[in-house]
Amino acid sequence: MKKFFSMLIVLILVSGLSIFAQNYANKGNLELGGDLGFNSTTSVFNGESANESASEFWFNPFAGYFITDGIELGVMPTFYTWSFGDYSENSFGILFAPAYVFNLHSCWYPFIQGRVGYNTSSYDDGDPETNDPSSSGLEWGVAGGVKAQIGEAALINLGLSYTQITMNPENWDGDRIGNNVFGAEVGFTVFLPTSK
Repeated sequence: MKKFFSMLIVLILVSGLSIFAQNYANKGNLELGGDLGFNSTTSVFNGESANESASEFWFNPFAGYFITDGIELGVMPTFYTWSFGDYSENSFGILFAPAYVFNLHSCWYPFIQGRVGYNTSSYDDGDPETNDPSSSGLEWGVAGGVKAQIGEAALINLGLSYTQITMNPENWDGDRIGNNVFGAEVGFTVFLPTSK
């Protein structure tokens, strides 16, 4: 894994030496792709954080459109499956993801992104005699990093993110249940430039 990330960083640095039209963050461009990530997740139950964190890998697709130079409106569906022993959890969310992309007039594009939306989860404790609950709630977060344009219309994305997910069951009157997620993200996207 360490070798993979080292090779990825070298690829990004070499791509920085490439000379292509720097046309990614322009009005009218459509971006399609997604990111692969590694998360450290700390569960919260009734307002108390767990002593230990769980680690996971995931993939999130992404679609964004530049409404003006540097300002992108995006949509990010989230898919998540986690299991431990007989317990499993399946989750689906849809996030609105506006972003501001800084144009440095090079192939490097730092960005900041907000994320807000809805998430729903179903659980299975492995016991057919129990009624497994489902829950839904608000998901919000922030991300930031850099995108490197490689070639005419491709990007490699590196970033860090924080996401807070609240998943209180129906009729719950205690404190928050959910996850606090800190992530390191690696992504690849392509963009369809407008002709100017």
